[in-house]
Amino acid sequence: MSEAQPWQVLASETVADFSPWLTVIRQRVRLPNGVVIPDYVLTPARSYSMVVALTGAEQVLLVRQYKHGLGQAVYDFPAGYLETPDEDSLACAQRELREETGYAAEAWTALGAYHLDTNRGTAAAHLFLARGLTRVAEQHLDATEALTVHTVPRAAILDLLTSGQMPGLACPAAWGLALLHLSANGDGR
Repeated sequence: MSEAQPWQVLASETVADFSPWLTVIRQRVRLPNGVVIPDYVLTPARSYSMVVALTGAEQVLLVRQYKHGLGQAVYDFPAGYLETPDEDSLACAQRELREETGYAAEAWTALGAYHLDTNRGTAAAHLFLARGLTRVAEQHLDATEALTVHTVPRAAILDLLTSGQMPGLACPAAWGLALLHLSANGDGR
């Protein structure tokens, strides 16, 4: 089997730029077999960090907030966009945990970075496990955030995921990776 070859970009134009929320790029591309796609659409987005935060009592910190794309309030792990493409994803995770929940963590484990839609852009979810939480401050939310913090038993996360109350794709990925890490280190419960 031969290695996949890159596509050739014949033309590219930004057709909509509502930064930082949405950019739409239309490209004319030629595939390695010669087929031309006249209107291939890219929608580059911002990468973000997400934190599975466990307390010493094996509770999990969640946030609940309205998500306009869904038209409803949902549970989520604390998360936030990298402020610049070059921002360190761990620094972003630490900042977002502190800002959204008021907590800091003693121990951090990187669970990996996973691209959200490999057909449309390079945006990634940088996933982390945080343990040994301490309340260090009050929430410090920006003007676009209105969320509440919830502490739930670790055993309740699967029900929240399967019932649709945590519908974001990164949530089951982060939770599954966190459980794999905990299990590999003797704390899989």
